[in-house]
Amino acid sequence: MNDVIRLALDLDGVLTEHPRILAHAANETFGLTLPLHAFVDSAGCNVPLEIRRWVYGPDGPARRLRPAPKGRRFVEAARAALGAENVLILTARPQEARATTEEWLREHGFPACAIRFADDKVAVAHALGVSHAVEDSVRHATAYAAAGIRCLLLTTDPKPEGESPLIERVPDLAAAWERLLGAPDEEEEVESGPIRYRIVISDVIDPAARARLAREAELIDVDGQDVAALTAALRDADALIVRSETQVTREVLAAGPSLRVVARAGTGVDNIDVQGATEAGILVLNAPGANAVSAGEHTIALLLALTRQIPDANAAVHAGRWERKRFKPFDLQGKTIGIVGLGRVGSVVAQRLRAFETRLIGYDPYIARERFQQLGVEPVPYERLLAEADVVTFHVPATSETINMLDADAIARMKPGAIVLNCARGEVVDQEALAEALRTGRVAAAGVDVFPDEPAHTSPLFGLPNVILTPHIGGSSREALAAVGEMISTTTLAALRGEAVPNAVNLPPASLQGPELQRLTRVASAAGRLLSVLRSARPERLEVIVQGAVPLDVTERVTAAALAEALRRWTDRRVTPVNARLVARDLGLDVHIVTGNADPALVPEFAFEVDGDDPHRVTVRWDRNEAGIMEIDRFSLERPLAGDLLITRHWDRPGVVGRVGTILGRYNVNIAGMQVGRHERGGQAIMVLNVDDIIPEAALAEIVTIPGIESAYVVSLPSAVPESGDANGWGAARAAR
Repeated sequence: MNDVIRLALDLDGVLTEHPRILAHAANETFGLTLPLHAFVDSAGCNVPLEIRRWVYGPDGPARRLRPAPKGRRFVEAARAALGAENVLILTARPQEARATTEEWLREHGFPACAIRFADDKVAVAHALGVSHAVEDSVRHATAYAAAGIRCLLLTTDPKPEGESPLIERVPDLAAAWERLLGAPDEEEEVESGPIRYRIVISDVIDPAARARLAREAELIDVDGQDVAALTAALRDADALIVRSETQVTREVLAAGPSLRVVARAGTGVDNIDVQGATEAGILVLNAPGANAVSAGEHTIALLLALTRQIPDANAAVHAGRWERKRFKPFDLQGKTIGIVGLGRVGSVVAQRLRAFETRLIGYDPYIARERFQQLGVEPVPYERLLAEADVVTFHVPATSETINMLDADAIARMKPGAIVLNCARGEVVDQEALAEALRTGRVAAAGVDVFPDEPAHTSPLFGLPNVILTPHIGGSSREALAAVGEMISTTTLAALRGEAVPNAVNLPPASLQGPELQRLTRVASAAGRLLSVLRSARPERLEVIVQGAVPLDVTERVTAAALAEALRRWTDRRVTPVNARLVARDLGLDVHIVTGNADPALVPEFAFEVDGDDPHRVTVRWDRNEAGIMEIDRFSLERPLAGDLLITRHWDRPGVVGRVGTILGRYNVNIAGMQVGRHERGGQAIMVLNVDDIIPEAALAEIVTIPGIESAYVVSLPSAVPESGDANGWGAARAAR
């Protein structure tokens, strides 16, 4: 099965019920004796066009058709599971029936869907990159199969001998869905609700977040520590949401061939193989800062519990012992607190400790000195912090630099009798060394919320009287869980819908708002698609020339979007903006970004250029709000490119444009708009035609024989903003020379 399923649905007989009323009404009205397929199949059945127009017109019998059982649900489910851009209705109704057909679909609750009207359905499907079709016509099914397109044929008739193996006979849409994407749960059928995104949840998340996810997705709960169960659940999953206990290894990632998002409901992603996810094209999300206050306040709580000796005092009183003289609490005022890591959580700790009139020192080589000043923290080397601090608290991720940052050697350099707090990651502190220091009194006390292996059932710290242990609840306050859940649920769904999100770990941080960036990257994807049509063979070099003041992260996102779309044509590997650079490198494609004039007064533009004997260049202009393809091969255009296009490169000679129009007219292709450009009279020129109808291969073959035509390309491009109807950016194109 193809990595990406692009599905074409027949209208009459698949999404409608009892289309025989069409033939019956036409025969009665016009005194004809014509079979059903004369109306619902190709127009090449010798039915006068005016009759077909009446049948499917505003007052025709097609308005009386009823939706097929499960028809609407099937379309909803297909759009949710495959992506709206990968589902279209392909019908042999005449083009003039568009308005009536769209109105009928709206009246019966069908979701907005791309619709194509064509006599030669297979040619259109091939041009649009369709991989699967659902039909009720044996003739169309046979034609699809002959073109290499798998067809699900709705019929109860047995499969005859010699029928193509690409034709699968199914009795209804529910069976078609099962063949297409696997059986739904036993208790849920297509009719009971759309099969939407499948999201596996391996740890507890906020109930409001679950409810938000459930509105658009089927949720599968699994124990993240049961690797067999987890990998089985990921087989058809679109996303995986975890917390700290699930280890997302390469083995786990490989178990989800459809996996597009792994989301960590928290800040750290050290339990996720981010490099493995990136290589697989899977987006990794986290929730930076959402639980910072909770983790920071938990740190303060542990510190106060230790300095006031609250756990022991509480236990003694509960046991009926009044041991007031035994306890020796002490004040924080005047003490030196050493904070290792001044990110979000470390900053919260610093802000709260200032109220206790403590001296704050800190170590973080990645934080600017201005930030230290803002927080009232004195920057010091790590060695000095260990030597001077009465309390050392860690707030760093687990990396090669921080693992066992506090080991036996580091403890030996600490101020005797200091307190250690670890609410960061268990690997940051060597627990064996800490336990020994606590037993000897080298370290007076410790507060630990995190462990190297979680859940922790054994630890050298267990049972020690001078340590307070909590089960990784630093970021688990009600408010923190709600904030983390909101961020993860909304951005996971947004990422699955193809929107830009601000919390991607393995993409550059987004300095633009989501909708603005989505508009720009959508056009960049279209530019990459067009470039791959102009240059069908994979080039050795892709250069991105950037003009104007553009943030680096925006340039990287734009490059990744264009590159990913182009590579989908240049290779059969799975490519997304996440792994586009890696795939390009593996294929030997050199991707180079060139920064031109960065004058803020310039309208930013991105030019995508490929090398070789047949170089091509596509330019996107962006006014920091709207974006559009405004130049092809250095020929400027008056309007942004979008929709179904015919692009020709030709010599500027009288009659060339007219002959192209004549050929298209002969094939009943309506021209919706035209742009022409040239550098000089009689020289190289370009023509771009927007068309309402699919251009048949035969028409394209005639066009390239016109004297003066150098090349001709047909491509379908999306608009900057996804629309209803047929402007959904189908990623298919073809070229002819």
